[in-house]
Amino acid sequence: MPFRLGFRIAYRFAQSTPMVAMLDVADSEAHRLLSGPTAWTSPQVPLHRYRDRFGNTCTRLLAPAGLLVLRGEALVRDGSFRPAVAPAPEDLGPFLQPSRHCEVRPLLHHAQARFGDLPSDRVRVQAICAHVARSIEYVPETADCTRGALRALQDGQGLCRDFAHVAIALCRGVGVPARYCTGYPPPGTTPEPRFPAWIEAWFDGRWHAFDPRTGGACPARVPVARGRDAADVATSCTFGLCEPESVEVWALEEAAAAAAAGGLTLRMHPGYDHSYYFIASFSGRHRRGRPGAGVLRPAFTFPRPRLYARRAQMAVRPCRPRREEQP
Repeated sequence: MPFRLGFRIAYRFAQSTPMVAMLDVADSEAHRLLSGPTAWTSPQVPLHRYRDRFGNTCTRLLAPAGLLVLRGEALVRDGSFRPAVAPAPEDLGPFLQPSRHCEVRPLLHHAQARFGDLPSDRVRVQAICAHVARSIEYVPETADCTRGALRALQDGQGLCRDFAHVAIALCRGVGVPARYCTGYPPPGTTPEPRFPAWIEAWFDGRWHAFDPRTGGACPARVPVARGRDAADVATSCTFGLCEPESVEVWALEEAAAAAAAGGLTLRMHPGYDHSYYFIASFSGRHRRGRPGAGVLRPAFTFPRPRLYARRAQMAVRPCRPRREEQP
């Protein structure tokens, strides 16, 4: 089934500022990119696309002083697609080694003792995800961009990125290559995490997606970027002062996209971890056919400069429909 993804993000810059964005949809075994991504800016500035060391598509630009609007759209079809080329064994090395947020050595004994004797890599990963889901509680108010897998397991609480980091560290501890994934939720769903994150583990000659927060089951999602951990997949990075002003993101079936201007809108809220968070608001038939209903949920995060970040508690509350005025 084809569906259309898109975004519109407005930033205000104090001066001309270099910027790198990572917003293009990536191919996966669950989705195929049919057209796009089509991206443009207002005012128009030259865009330079390149791939990072993990194959993610990055867009580099020089933002002018003042208001800059980024727009993008892509047509995607879900289904089952096998990758054209499987990674060589040497390409899996970074996903077996420790990384910034996935400390393997402190968790090595824990991983080997619990999962080392299981009969196959698939069973190990499934058991690891179930263990992580039981060991960590999802608590949005505990966001901390400096927390790694070890502290998340000790704290027993965190966000979806913490679930992913713990699962990745444990997978690497039993010799299973694992990587961090981030992207768009499927159309017609409410994205509950601030930034949807899951993991992919390598066995049986290909990557398999798992969601440690749900204990292993991973609903269809559209990947944008993959890396060793969250530090590798920042959605946008600016090398100077900027203030995000507005954000819109939509994920619609192709028929609905032709009939509606958008289904999902986001509003900004400053978060704990030197980032802006965006609260998703669904309206009309995009909220499971309940006209006028809406729900505010943490959805996506875009980093803002560390020195100018504000620490504020994120408010998550119902979005009630407006009352129609009586004649």
